[in-house]
Amino acid sequence: MDLKLRFFIRFAKMIRPGWRATLLFYILFIPVRVIAPRKKVAQKNIELVFPDKTDAEKREMLDGSYRSMIWTGIEMLAWQRDPSLVDKWIVEIDGREHMDEAFARNKGVIVVSAHCGNWEHAAAWLGRNCRGVGVVRHSDDPFQRKLIDTLRHNGGLRTLGKDEPMTRAVGILRKNELIGLAADQHGGGDGIMVPFFGYETSTFQGAAVFAWISGAPILPYQCIRIKPFRFRLVIGPPIQWEKGKDREATLKSLTARVNQELEKIIRRAPEQYLWQHKRFKELYSAASFSS
Repeated sequence: MDLKLRFFIRFAKMIRPGWRATLLFYILFIPVRVIAPRKKVAQKNIELVFPDKTDAEKREMLDGSYRSMIWTGIEMLAWQRDPSLVDKWIVEIDGREHMDEAFARNKGVIVVSAHCGNWEHAAAWLGRNCRGVGVVRHSDDPFQRKLIDTLRHNGGLRTLGKDEPMTRAVGILRKNELIGLAADQHGGGDGIMVPFFGYETSTFQGAAVFAWISGAPILPYQCIRIKPFRFRLVIGPPIQWEKGKDREATLKSLTARVNQELEKIIRRAPEQYLWQHKRFKELYSAASFSS
C-alpha cells in the first residue's frame, strides 16, 4: 500500500459516529453546498420527476441530496476501523425472506438498486452476508480507483468491473452466488431506450441479459438512511417476467420492469437520491448543463 493510500486509510479509521463525524460533515457540506456541483442537472432532474412539488419541496430535496451524498462517504470511512459495523448499523430488514427464497432456487441472484440512501453500505452488507460481487464502473484515476477498491474490500465487498467479460458474471450466478448492480444511471450508446419516470431514455440492460442467460431472479434492493449510521434495508420480491421467443423484445420489457422498481426505490426516499447524475440526457438542451 503506497504512502498516500496508507495515510487516507489511517485517517478513515479515526472517524467515529458522534462529534468527529458531525464535524467532518460540516467541513465538507459547507463548501459542497456553496459550490453545488451539477446543481443545474439536479434541479432539472427533480423538475422532470416531480413537476408537481412546490419550489420549497424541490429545494429541500436538492439540499437533502447533497447531505446524503456526504453522509454516504463519511459512513463508508467510519466502518473502516471495524467492518462489523456494516451489520450493526442495519437496524431494520424488510423482505429478507425474498433473498432466502431466491437463493433456494439455486440459479444465483441478481440484485438491482439505485444511488439512493447509502448505496455503498447496501453493497457492503451484501458482500458480508451473501456470496457474490458488486458490478462497478472503476474510476479512470488510478489513485481514486485504488482508494475506493480498498474501502470497499475492507467492508467485505468483492467487485467486478463493468468492462470485464460477461462470462465471469454468468459464472458467478451459476455457482448460486449474487451479482449486485446499481442500474439507475444513463446507458449511453450501450443502453436501450425504455421509460424511466415516464421518459424514454437510454438504460443499461445488464440485469435483464444476466437473467435471460442464467434464469436467476432479479430482486430490487435498497438501503435507506433513518439517520446517520442507522439504516433500513428493503428487499423486494423477484421481478416477474416470462422468457419469450423474441430475445430483444423480452430484454426490453424486462429492463422496463427493472426501471419501474428503481422508480419505487427513489420515491421512497427522494431526498436521499443522487440527482446530480445526467440521467435524462435525451431531454437536456445542449448548452444548459455544462456544470
